[in-house]
Amino acid sequence: LCGFDFFFPTAYSLQAGIHGISAITAVVFATLLTHRVYPLIRGVKINFDSLRLWVMIATGLNLLGAISGNWIYMRYRGQDGPRDWILDHVPLFHKVLMEFKEFVTLFPFPLMLATTFILFYYKTVMQFRRDLALFVGISIFISWFFLAFGFVVGLVLAKLRFV
Repeated sequence: LCGFDFFFPTAYSLQAGIHGISAITAVVFATLLTHRVYPLIRGVKINFDSLRLWVMIATGLNLLGAISGNWIYMRYRGQDGPRDWILDHVPLFHKVLMEFKEFVTLFPFPLMLATTFILFYYKTVMQFRRDLALFVGISIFISWFFLAFGFVVGLVLAKLRFV
């Protein structure tokens, strides 16, 4: 349904549509990546060349989601925006959930960037370095958690008050 944001009657339909599509693509891709990295955490040998490609694409999608999220965030915080409406009608939702969401949804990009760097920098020794493999796996899992959390809270926000 996020593609329909392009047709919503608002001056910010382009920003909302781009962010909706980039967010859902990032979450779906991160979910698939999390599934691929689970054997790595268990200590099973995996194809690191394939993982490098997946992580690089996921990092790009996270960057696109963060950029488009900050683009639409201007409208969220703007005068008579969704933030004002939420503070008037459901202040606890904003003070607890939205402040936390605004903070943690920016974590996946630096985590995925560090993971991408490690996978490319330690290309030849990744099969033998269990500590690096665990760091890569756990970073991807943490990124997925933050992306999924941000996605769900973003859907709730869109349902409460669209930009």
